[in-house]
Amino acid sequence: MKNLIIDSRIRDVEYEYLLNYFNIIKLPLSEDVYEEISGHSDIFYAKIHNKIICAPNAKYIDPSFIIGNKTVKKDYPNDVPYNVCEIDSKIIGSRYTDKSIKPDVMVKQGYVKCSIAKINDNCCITTDKKISNALAENNIENLYIQENNIRLLKRNGSLSYMRGFIGGASISFDNKFILFGDIDKLENSNKIKDYLKENNIELVDFSGLDVYDYGGGIIY
Repeated sequence: MKNLIIDSRIRDVEYEYLLNYFNIIKLPLSEDVYEEISGHSDIFYAKIHNKIICAPNAKYIDPSFIIGNKTVKKDYPNDVPYNVCEIDSKIIGSRYTDKSIKPDVMVKQGYVKCSIAKINDNCCITTDKKISNALAENNIENLYIQENNIRLLKRNGSLSYMRGFIGGASISFDNKFILFGDIDKLENSNKIKDYLKENNIELVDFSGLDVYDYGGGIIY
């Protein structure tokens, strides 16, 4: 069974579902970044070519992980050196990306992985128009949406005023797209459903729950 690193604030129903597929490692909250992203795996880890690169100050480090150069810190852009995404064997990153990672596609947005929900090895959903354009220019299929109904959490699990991202609110595996909440809570629910159907991806969501951004998850 593979491992899944995910925010320790994950709700019980989501945790119980994912336990059917993974050994779950709940990521302790870090004091090194602001509270909303303090348990987000996409802040501390990058999965590139099936290898995990992590920040030196990540709360969980497996012996198989490669330790990156930059320590993750509170203020942007010092919180995004590992916030990258791999699609179609291309690494999407920014000028803030850690030197241990060599991006193939450069974008201005530092929160790269946050802004991209990978649905399979060849396509994704993004909430950033410039990222969408850059992906299209590199022949990476994507759906662009504007979405305001994804929530972030404070350290104690209460809702933050900050808005979350589609990449952090989902993970994909085994031809499944897992959304952390009820898709019908999203403004773009029908667009997402149609896109998943077009790509033969099964949607798994959680009825009645608000959609939370946990920083996605790292599977290894």
